[in-house]
Amino acid sequence: MKLARVTKKGNRSFHLEFLMMTLLPLIVCGIVMMVVCSGSVRDSMTSEAEDNLRNVALLVLGSYDEMYPGDYEAKHENEEFKLYKGGQMLSDNYELLDRIEQESSLEITIFYLDTRLLTTLKNSEGVRMTGSVAGEKIVTEVLNSRMARFYDNVSINGTEYYAYYSPIMSSFTNDCIGMIGVAKPATELKASIGRSVNRTMIVMLLAILITSFFITRFANELVTVVKFMLDFMKKLSDNKLDAKLDARVVQREDELGEMGRNLNSLQIALRRLIERDVLTGLFNRRSAEKKIDVIEASGVRYCVAIGDIDHFKKFNDTFGHECGDVVLREVAHLLNDCMNRCEGFVARWGGEEFLLVFVNTDINGVYDALMIIRQALHDKDVVYNDQIHKVTMTFGAAERVEGVPINHLIRAADDKLYEGKQGGRDRVII
Repeated sequence: MKLARVTKKGNRSFHLEFLMMTLLPLIVCGIVMMVVCSGSVRDSMTSEAEDNLRNVALLVLGSYDEMYPGDYEAKHENEEFKLYKGGQMLSDNYELLDRIEQESSLEITIFYLDTRLLTTLKNSEGVRMTGSVAGEKIVTEVLNSRMARFYDNVSINGTEYYAYYSPIMSSFTNDCIGMIGVAKPATELKASIGRSVNRTMIVMLLAILITSFFITRFANELVTVVKFMLDFMKKLSDNKLDAKLDARVVQREDELGEMGRNLNSLQIALRRLIERDVLTGLFNRRSAEKKIDVIEASGVRYCVAIGDIDHFKKFNDTFGHECGDVVLREVAHLLNDCMNRCEGFVARWGGEEFLLVFVNTDINGVYDALMIIRQALHDKDVVYNDQIHKVTMTFGAAERVEGVPINHLIRAADDKLYEGKQGGRDRVII
């Protein structure tokens, strides 16, 4: 599954870094575990083989001790050595060794010193390999040092064996008089070890692949979510404040979902900062012009009105600019409430001027609405420093005429406002 690319910085990308942080450690860890587990399987099976060979060697020696109490000895008869135990000749009696060899598939040899006098090993012609001697290394490490040894690479008659050798001690003199060797062909055991190692490798490889699949799916989802957020932020930086963040982001219940919801809150704050007047909270002039363009493009009937607070300068000069700010906020709140009952909007046009846009309303309807606003202003008390101030406004309105540019329409409303100011203020002129 291919991860969606998010963004690049130079020659690096979040996509590649995420892969390095997730899949790469998994693959490295998987390879290490495969090597370690394969070695453990190999060591375990080799140790099991050693235990098996040791047990068979002890079984043979124990059986001979039970059947023929006494020490081993070799006698030279008819130009060859014969092996005895407790006075009983063993050399021509293979019943025990052959039975154990058939049951265990193991080769068994009894050495007198370094020479095979009793063995199940046969040469290529099917003749038992009696009279042959053990390797120099085995003689040195087992016979001479009187210590049992396990080998995983003993070559006997050109065949490689896993073998276990144990010294045979005299009960009278405590001397090492020979050895017992038990061997298993290495090809068979190595094939069994190889199969077990291969099964382990396959299982672990499948586990790595399955885990990688789910990690990749999970990573792809996370990277996609990050991509949605980056695209959204890019749109915001390009001043596309009406962009929508993919719902899959905000619906998440984790930290990424929280980041998405914070981005939505940031978008709202940015829109308010850019589109709204800081003091009054109304649309600013720039936003109002854009909204009028949208209304104009729709082809619906609309009218514009410009209202100006009468004698606003006296509030600033007499009571201070803080009083003027209070008056502006109170008037803006009243205008916004009144326009919420109409189809349209109100914006702060500049200073103490406000632009009111009425949609799907003719000029007479606008006049009625402005008279209601004028009366609401008469009824309103603006309180500042425990003093009550009365505020009035003068309005000029004009109706859209087909083919007349927007700026001419607003100028017409402004001319009506000027006419109202000249005529005594606190008036509505259409």
